Amino acid sequence: MKKINILLLALGILFIGNSCSDDFDDMNTPSDAVDVVDPSYFFNNMVNGVYENYQRNVNLYPDFYAQYWANTVSSFESPRYEYVNGWVGNQWKEFYTDHLTEALAIVDQNSDNEYAVNEIACANIWICYFWSRMTDTYGDIPYFGAGYGETVEYNTQQEIYYDLFERLDAAVESLVDDEAQQNYGTYDLVYGGDIDKWRKFGNSLRLRFAMRLTNIDPDKAATEAAAAISGTGGLMTSNDDVAKVGMWSSGWYDYLHQMAWSWDNCRASQTFTNYCYSESSVGEDPRTPFWFAYKVDGENMTKEEAGFSEYTGVLNGYNTVPSDANDNGCTINLEGGYVDFVGDGADNDMYLPVMFYSEVLFLQAEAAMRGYISGDADALYKEGIQASMDYVGVDASDATDYIAGVTSITGADESNLKVLISQKWLANFPNGVEAWADFRRTDYPDITLPVDGVSGNASVASGTWVKRIRYPDNAHEQEEEFMPSSLNTTTTDRMDTKVWWDTADTQDKTSGLMDSNL
Repeated sequence: MKKINILLLALGILFIGNSCSDDFDDMNTPSDAVDVVDPSYFFNNMVNGVYENYQRNVNLYPDFYAQYWANTVSSFESPRYEYVNGWVGNQWKEFYTDHLTEALAIVDQNSDNEYAVNEIACANIWICYFWSRMTDTYGDIPYFGAGYGETVEYNTQQEIYYDLFERLDAAVESLVDDEAQQNYGTYDLVYGGDIDKWRKFGNSLRLRFAMRLTNIDPDKAATEAAAAISGTGGLMTSNDDVAKVGMWSSGWYDYLHQMAWSWDNCRASQTFTNYCYSESSVGEDPRTPFWFAYKVDGENMTKEEAGFSEYTGVLNGYNTVPSDANDNGCTINLEGGYVDFVGDGADNDMYLPVMFYSEVLFLQAEAAMRGYISGDADALYKEGIQASMDYVGVDASDATDYIAGVTSITGADESNLKVLISQKWLANFPNGVEAWADFRRTDYPDITLPVDGVSGNASVASGTWVKRIRYPDNAHEQEEEFMPSSLNTTTTDRMDTKVWWDTADTQDKTSGLMDSNL
């Protein structure tokens, strides 16, 4: 793996080159000077961006709101839905000044290079992934024309999604099998330059985006789901296609091993661990001991070694966290054999997942349930569970027993969708960004409100769930005239306002079921 730390130098070269007059360039640039930066440098930094400020951008917000993890620090405000600009506000700046700028540099510097077609396409696929994260976090955001230093209008989330479908399609279809093409190689931390896998990832992302629209724009969802499946190269077909970013063994990273182990800032959510014992007649989900352990006197212990009968998490949303939360709550298992938590034993200590193969199977299962595509929803759903079991490293017989004990998909109604989404949520662990989006879209599984209630300092009404993150302070200071009129003050920019594709309120559940999905 290669982690490049010369981006500022590279951007400096780019900006200096753009700021000089033609005459000055002619007089002062040596004939052998390099004025185009290798796109590999930009791409490497773009991909590593998933780790940037992970605690503040992801763990304290989507990870908690998806209830994969629970806070164990009483002074942290986000678990009870408060906005902290010094935390998640960083995400906006990092995207618009770093990740987007890098993507634009790759395209702009190489648009006339016939040998950079694949590099441009991979960059476009990756930035589409990041664009989806941004718009799913905030809703309407600056999109068309953004990234060039000028203030632009905030585009609607519908406009953004429709354009992302076109961009993904164009990127996937532009990839070519030609050895003359430049290749990121080892600078590509996702697939090592494997173009076939990039095609599958691009199409699979398109399917994810399509299913985001099920409740707001079902005709478009059906059209794009079918197009994703028929796209050149098809979808992910095995766990070898999983999109993830390695954590370089020689670097320092802000990721789950820090906050869930080294810093003791969080433990597994009790909501999640409860589901680890409720979804199959066999009892304990066999993935649980791969994911979780207890920390006892600094040692990594199984539940049996630690004296517990189950892996039990911590409730979400305490005002004052119990003093024994870290001792009695299970945490990340850094010695359990799960590849994303233990790495490959060589260059990568851990991996951060972007998209699992199991997710792609669950997406197809839901699409089949809704009649968007042909296929057996129950079979695809169970294949999704199996793929997750295989990826985590569960023994084949244990996986078979667990799957034999799950509820089957028998129709297209809310109860069946809840079963499907609950298993998808389990399999997507620890991808909190995606899990929180799925919860907002479907209101499944049964994620709880903060145990001590929504904070009085939050812009979320009591008894309701958080739906988005508000715009950062610097955006309000500079761009309020371009924001949606309903959100263009710090008072009206509320975190209980639903994004475009989120059409229902979780509190409207009756006996645990919505009436808005099917």
